[in-house]
Amino acid sequence: MHREPSPFHHARARRAGFTLTELLVVVAIIVILIGSLVVALGAAAKRAQAANTTALMNAISTGLGKFEGDFGYLPPVLGPRDTGAPAEGRGRDVVRIGDVGSGGVVQRQQDWLSYTTLAEYLIGYGHRGQDGYGRVPGGAAGPGDREAPPFGIRSPGPDGAFGSIDSPQPALAANPAFRGYYRARNPARLATPPAINNTNWNTQPVEGRVFGPYIDQIDDRLLGGVTGYQANGRPTIVTADQGVPNFDQLPKVLLDYWGEPIAYYRRPYGGDDLRSTVSDANGNLANLGDIYVLRGWEIAPGDQAVGAPDASGDDSSSAHLKGASFALVSTGPDRSFNRAVRRDDPEFNKDNIVQTGR
Repeated sequence: MHREPSPFHHARARRAGFTLTELLVVVAIIVILIGSLVVALGAAAKRAQAANTTALMNAISTGLGKFEGDFGYLPPVLGPRDTGAPAEGRGRDVVRIGDVGSGGVVQRQQDWLSYTTLAEYLIGYGHRGQDGYGRVPGGAAGPGDREAPPFGIRSPGPDGAFGSIDSPQPALAANPAFRGYYRARNPARLATPPAINNTNWNTQPVEGRVFGPYIDQIDDRLLGGVTGYQANGRPTIVTADQGVPNFDQLPKVLLDYWGEPIAYYRRPYGGDDLRSTVSDANGNLANLGDIYVLRGWEIAPGDQAVGAPDASGDDSSSAHLKGASFALVSTGPDRSFNRAVRRDDPEFNKDNIVQTGR
């Protein structure tokens, strides 16, 4: 006996598979979910990088405080002044505020910063002829052997520059313009110190207490070597995993978690006296509140202050920045900044991370 299929049978047959439209809808939903996941993971990664960078900058700030407690002054600003020095010296010269830029103190402050000071003074990447402790990398065996590993420094002395200002190497002592050069360093204050790059530096009779390192357990991935400087003053960086043959001899910088060097600013000092102060054109003490890139994108109402106007005429500053003795800057996720203004149209400065200390 023949029986007609029930309507329910036809309904089940129609539901046995997905239509093309249904498949496309499912695919679209999956794509949206994956995109949302990627965005969420990217945002989480940025937050983690920002948190880790902030923690690193906090550690640096603590180290700078300990350094000042030991010596009574903050480290000087180091940078590229002596283009005639060997590659390992570039970026290790003492730079006075009058050595950079042009115009008044406020204009010069915008470019008066260091990328190499932090590793040089807080960790002590150097050897006996540079900072009084350690040995020349690859140099001849000698008294320096007992000082390996080289991390840490001996006292930079009253000039804060291991004798390059108050007891420079004799060949450079006659010309005041050479004071503070890396190749003028003389940590043992010898009458005839060994020439730069000479392995005899391992035998310099520098004695006394070893200070630091002031930062512990720095990941090698957070260390960069300086091979040169770009037109905007930022260093060209290489890392140890790139297999650079002379990496140990290069000046070092501390990197944030985006791989960019952390900048060090400090309150201006006069001449070679690291404890002195400098006045601006109006007779006011120069302060970090006049450095545009340090000013926050948003300034809390209770922290607002008036500073020097930037290139856009914006004079917004902050009270805590004016009272700070040093500041650290990471350029953040976009790895970019604009030193001429507080707020810039491409919003390069919006994600900068700024840490200050007194």
